[in-house]
Amino acid sequence: MHSQKKITWAVLSLLIIFFLAMNYLLLKPLVSLPSPLYGGDYYHQLGSTNHVKYGGNPLVSPNVVGSLPIYFVVYPAITGSIAKIFNMDAMAAEFFFSYVILMASAILIFILTQKLFKNYFISAISVLLFISPARMPVIKYTDFAYFVMMPLLLFMVYNFINKASIKNSLFLGGVYGLIGLTHSVAFMASSLLLLSVFLYYGVYSGLFNNSLKFKGNHIDFKKIIKAVLPYAIVFVIGVSIAMLWWFKPIFVFHGQTPAHYSEWNSQNWASLSVQFKFAFDFIKEMFFSFNDLGNGLRSIFSIIGAFGLALVKNRRDSIRYVQFLVVASLIITFHYFITQNLFGFNFIPNYINYLLLSSVSVVLSTFGVYLVYELIKKINLKEERQKNYLVYAYFSVLIILLILAQFKAFNERPKEKWYAAGINQLPLQLVGLKDYLVKNSNVYNTILTTKEIGFAINALTGRKLLVVRRAHNDPFMNVEPRELDASIILYGDDVQAKKDLLKKYDVKYLYWDYYWLQSEYYINEQGQVTGWFDPLIMFYSPEKEATLSSYNISYFKQYTWVDPALKGDTYKQFDLLFISPQNYYNFTHPWKPGLDNYLQEVWNYSSNGNVISRLYKIVNVQ
Repeated sequence: MHSQKKITWAVLSLLIIFFLAMNYLLLKPLVSLPSPLYGGDYYHQLGSTNHVKYGGNPLVSPNVVGSLPIYFVVYPAITGSIAKIFNMDAMAAEFFFSYVILMASAILIFILTQKLFKNYFISAISVLLFISPARMPVIKYTDFAYFVMMPLLLFMVYNFINKASIKNSLFLGGVYGLIGLTHSVAFMASSLLLLSVFLYYGVYSGLFNNSLKFKGNHIDFKKIIKAVLPYAIVFVIGVSIAMLWWFKPIFVFHGQTPAHYSEWNSQNWASLSVQFKFAFDFIKEMFFSFNDLGNGLRSIFSIIGAFGLALVKNRRDSIRYVQFLVVASLIITFHYFITQNLFGFNFIPNYINYLLLSSVSVVLSTFGVYLVYELIKKINLKEERQKNYLVYAYFSVLIILLILAQFKAFNERPKEKWYAAGINQLPLQLVGLKDYLVKNSNVYNTILTTKEIGFAINALTGRKLLVVRRAHNDPFMNVEPRELDASIILYGDDVQAKKDLLKKYDVKYLYWDYYWLQSEYYINEQGQVTGWFDPLIMFYSPEKEATLSSYNISYFKQYTWVDPALKGDTYKQFDLLFISPQNYYNFTHPWKPGLDNYLQEVWNYSSNGNVISRLYKIVNVQ
């Protein structure tokens, strides 16, 4: 037994070293994030980390004063605290935490499958099936949920159903609550999974099969209470923790997002073609994905595992748990066939697939590996030693193939478009601006600029914005008034209105750089508008149109998509009002001169003798 433990920890240690080495080699060339600076998810996550580093409350928005964070709490609370405590750059803190995430993920998957299948070689294979360099480095809250929180949940659920003690109830409730502060869809998926646990293990298996006793017409309520109490503890603890974020969405906003919010930024799940395409793509990816070695092995063993679950007669607790996980997670993922078609809502199936079903699918694949192992053990050979050789050969070949698949994914990762972006330095004017703002401003100070430039400023400093990218803001905040008010401040004729609005939003700075025009519209050398990126826009209404006209602000109406990154047949289009580039006063001074009454230049950056960015402090508005 002692030797078995040594081998187990040796195998796990080698796996951890292997993945940490890959993570290091992928991080080493990066001087910025492998993501677009303007609008990239990783940079919004960096803004959340900087928000916490410079003193911001992780429970409030990192980019808009007075709203909720759209990227959830746990990840930036950890990375921001690391950056703050050790006086590290926020990006370096995220890179460091990537090592911690991968190590924790390997340990969790290894221990979970060790409990289920009682073989350290199978556990090693499960880790190689789950973790891939294709997802390294891990620098976003969604991937943190995928790599750590969901495997931790599956582990805690297994402990809980095997022994529903007070300790296990508290642990499971704590993990459930933390998931509620980690990712919104992960919380929905976890809630549905725990409901399934209660219905199957608590009600069906626990009450009806074991605890529900009739004495004449009398029900033994003491046994019912004893059976239900652990689930109640999980619910109370989990929900209490999760309410730190979820209280306002549920009890203040009553789950109501602004008009059109759920339409413009999500796929059209009401379409049957979208519903069936998603199901078809899932089946193809899980069982028939042979585009590379790693996916091919996962598919083969998923098929074996699926047949095994249907045919295997072994009903020990661990196999029963695998069966439960697969069935429950499939029902949870494909819930939309019922909820969307009958009631008109869904829980974002594509994210549930990634966060819940991906973890469960690895358990299914590992079960397939386990079944082949069990078949090999039943082969009738003359000597037991020959059977052992066959088992070791099976595991050795499988591990070698998976390691080769890991190296292939590792070699492909640097070829990806946005990974290459991380090798380039950040724009020097933004680096200089960051240094100035960190020294001279507060993390809650609000800056007025274009949405895309503001996105980059927030990423590097954690400072707040008047207008933001729609895809990266509090889902319960109506951004329409902000876009309209920013238009009046920048391009309206009423000087007093500008002053009042600057005071209303407590704007501290206005920032301009050479990218201002390009961040909103594509303009060729002849001065013609050839397209749009992310300008000030509003959903059309006669009232907004009248307001723009009253302030002499040029605009045009167009039926198109809301977000520059979410276009195509699966996304809905709307009648929108665009703040026209005809409003630009000139290239270096896009706003109308009336705003200059409230501006005082405090910093600028020059390149080749030309000023390419300026920061103005807002003055004379009190």
